[in-house]
Amino acid sequence: MRLFLTADELHELTGYKVGHYQAHWLEAHRYPFERTISGKPRVLRAFVEKRLGLASVEPLSDTEPDFSYWKQSKAA
Repeated sequence: MRLFLTADELHELTGYKVGHYQAHWLEAHRYPFERTISGKPRVLRAFVEKRLGLASVEPLSDTEPDFSYWKQSKAA
């Protein structure tokens, strides 16, 4: 699976084929995107899937790293 939406998927999402109009639609609908060097918008697939309810992304754990290895080797 690709990291970014394909040109066809971006067209399907926005209804526009031209990058300038796609970017305008994305901004109006508050989709984060970056522009390529040629000015075309790039949208992360994971964001679109999460926003549309197609994927459940597990939040990163808030637990501390396990430093027990370092404590044992330091005591030796």
